[in-house]
Amino acid sequence: MTEKQKQIGRNEHAARAANELVSVEGEEARLLGPDQLAVLCECGDADCHDALTMSVDEYEEIRSHPSQFAVLRGHEMLEAENVVVDHDRYLIVQKFGDAGDVADAGDPRNHLKPCRVVIVDDMPEMRYLLNILVATEPSCTIVGEAADGVEAVEMVKATQPEVVVLDLEMPVMDGWHALPEIRRVSPTSNVIVYSGTRIDARLNKRLVNLGASRFVPKGGSPSIVMDAIREVSLGGRNRVFSEQARTS
Repeated sequence: MTEKQKQIGRNEHAARAANELVSVEGEEARLLGPDQLAVLCECGDADCHDALTMSVDEYEEIRSHPSQFAVLRGHEMLEAENVVVDHDRYLIVQKFGDAGDVADAGDPRNHLKPCRVVIVDDMPEMRYLLNILVATEPSCTIVGEAADGVEAVEMVKATQPEVVVLDLEMPVMDGWHALPEIRRVSPTSNVIVYSGTRIDARLNKRLVNLGASRFVPKGGSPSIVMDAIREVSLGGRNRVFSEQARTS
């Protein structure tokens, strides 16, 4: 029974890993709409390739628990898991025993490169929003905040983060002047400019020349800035769920 539990855990972990690619790249499942994702059944049968549909929020909630998986009704394996939620379209099962240990150890998120983020914005409300967004990515951690460019340079110098989210319009020192200083004190940091400033082709080229990795305009879906953080820091793991996000 123990070895069988381990194999069930390994099989379900393989399905979870495949679904991480589905959710990130959208290459192995079709998008059904702006909020619906087609994913593989995460059951313990290695030969199962059936699909189920759920919203983005539903998937994110399930994947936040390493020992929980979404399976089609009738695909549950009660010798290694308990049914914890019964949806009309699928079940959520939770591993126990050796199957649970294997599933937790094999969780794809355990192997993501850690991402430390510094947020720079003069508006406390925006820093709070970005804190909430970054908290949705298990591999990312806020290591510092700054309200102006001078604070930003000192914070980045001290923490050497993988990512800096930088506003442009700020007091004391704006983002335009802070950007080259940030690149000087931390050359390996990726700087994502997240600003309400209208950027045309000329200004975008200027940002690139100053060392920006990406420009994301404020005013759209806040999740787009999180997509940019994932892309520049996690080797292209850019979670895009809708046509709007793709074209923004």
